[in-house]
Amino acid sequence: MKQTTRLLLFLLLLFLSSCSTAPEPKISEQQAKSIVIEKNTRTIGNVTIVSIEQKGNKYIIKWENPENCESGVEHMNHQSGKIITSEVTIC
Repeated sequence: MKQTTRLLLFLLLLFLSSCSTAPEPKISEQQAKSIVIEKNTRTIGNVTIVSIEQKGNKYIIKWENPENCESGVEHMNHQSGKIITSEVTIC
């Protein structure tokens, strides 16, 4: 019984330690900002980054273009730089 408990505790610790380590980003925050600005730049106004946050294996980037009355949120994979999801709001 004691050995079973130790084995289960060991397996639990092994599982938790493997889940908590996210890989280091290959795409820097500055590169992520540039990708979002390039993707959302139109003929009217300039896109500005409001905030950028790293969660898990992605960046969450909030942006706005007040001259064009647009804003949005991009979820980007920090390993490949690909956009996972994109939300755009127009006034």
